[in-house]
Amino acid sequence: MSRVYHEPFWQNQGTLTPTQERRFPLCIQKEGIFVRIESTIVFLALLMAMMSCPVGAEQNGKATFEGSQSGTAGGLKANTAPAFSEFLFGGDIRLREVYFDNIPYTNGGEARGGVNHFQRYRTRLWGEYRRSENFMVKARLVNEFRTYLEPDNNSWNSLDEIVIDNLFFDWKWNDWTLRLGRQDLIYGTGKLILDGTAKDGSRTIYFDAVKLTYSGLADTTVDFLLLNTNAQDPLAMHSEDRDIAGFTGGNAFDGTETGGGVYVKNKSIQQFPFEAYYLVKTHEQDVAFLNNNDRHTIGTRLMPVFTSHLKGNLEAAYQFGNDISAFMIDAKAAYAIEPLAAQKARIGLGWYYLSGDDPETSKDEGWNPLWARWPQYSELFVYAYDTDGAGRWSNLNMPYIDFSISPIKKLKIDLLLGYMWAPEGNGAGGGKDRGLLITCKNNFTLKEKLFTPKDKLSGHLLFEFLEPGNYYTDDQQDHAAAFLRAELSYYF
Repeated sequence: MSRVYHEPFWQNQGTLTPTQERRFPLCIQKEGIFVRIESTIVFLALLMAMMSCPVGAEQNGKATFEGSQSGTAGGLKANTAPAFSEFLFGGDIRLREVYFDNIPYTNGGEARGGVNHFQRYRTRLWGEYRRSENFMVKARLVNEFRTYLEPDNNSWNSLDEIVIDNLFFDWKWNDWTLRLGRQDLIYGTGKLILDGTAKDGSRTIYFDAVKLTYSGLADTTVDFLLLNTNAQDPLAMHSEDRDIAGFTGGNAFDGTETGGGVYVKNKSIQQFPFEAYYLVKTHEQDVAFLNNNDRHTIGTRLMPVFTSHLKGNLEAAYQFGNDISAFMIDAKAAYAIEPLAAQKARIGLGWYYLSGDDPETSKDEGWNPLWARWPQYSELFVYAYDTDGAGRWSNLNMPYIDFSISPIKKLKIDLLLGYMWAPEGNGAGGGKDRGLLITCKNNFTLKEKLFTPKDKLSGHLLFEFLEPGNYYTDDQQDHAAAFLRAELSYYF
């Protein structure tokens, strides 16, 4: 189920039952405790940020701090590690034009009522303060609003919310690094941890989290994670009370996503790096199609390098809990085409499998993507999961072939051709063929160093097509689905 993403997306939470209360070891017995945990995480990050020293004059996007020695710029000595404080800042402006139609729902309906045509306008500003090489604070603000041509029901007005997208500090000592606060987290290819705010599209992907990293083992890092994100951001300015989690396709959710785990990365064998993890998600909306149980996930990701031209990726994971048994396989072999090395041409053969829930058993066999409810392989098809919850990828069997090439230096073309089946035929059409999927994305850079030494003007054109199969109704099969997007972004 399924935003570096995404298009717009779309959780009712009552008091915990006694059974649910016993599942939380922190003596959580009152409504609102998750909001307090989340606010405490962000408050601690803010408190550390307030310990900053006063800044002096700006120098090319940096500011030197009082006390810097002569001959330094931005707190950095030439050809040395940072000895004194520095302040960095920047931002970006992203403009998008989006159109889609005929995206099929499992229940026979049409995603978002049919034709959708709208514009997105996102602005972000960030600042980063480095007190030393062992301590850093970063903050980022974001605003996004939209204008709709179809349908005429825009709820993203031009003022809209201003959101604290990032606010965290890093503290390093010996073999440990602590990152505390609101932060982005991306692991592997994003099949389990990437997006903490699935329903707001790619406006944000943050988590309110604690990440403690141990790097004392050779060629190995171990991350200990604690994640807690509220579905309605208590820190939003000019708040629209927007549900940013989207657990269901129905009423807005006002609960939390809570969990954590351990994630290990190892590169001791150069030709065979791998990752392994244990994750647990302890709190979700209690709805008919989801067991409100702790969901445990164990898995591994292997990244073999067969030759200088052939590389692989294999990730397998299993989920278990009280009446839970689900699994995921994500496999791909990628070959760099030697005669087209200058154009960075690559061809890949892959397979993506997510188990579906068998309605004839008492168990929940449906894969749960945890914190990976973003478009993954398709910006179009992610909308097809709306009725299950924003981006709730599950019940999918997709072999595919992809191809990428850069015919000129500042242009990259990505193509994907895949056919999708449903392991469980629970669609309105009664069959298991979800259909043929085609995607084509053109990424381009228009200009670099436009106004500053590091700015960039870039964008992309994206087209996706779905020919629905017999998993859907006859009427849905008669209407091919399309998704188009144009983007222009300026980074400074």
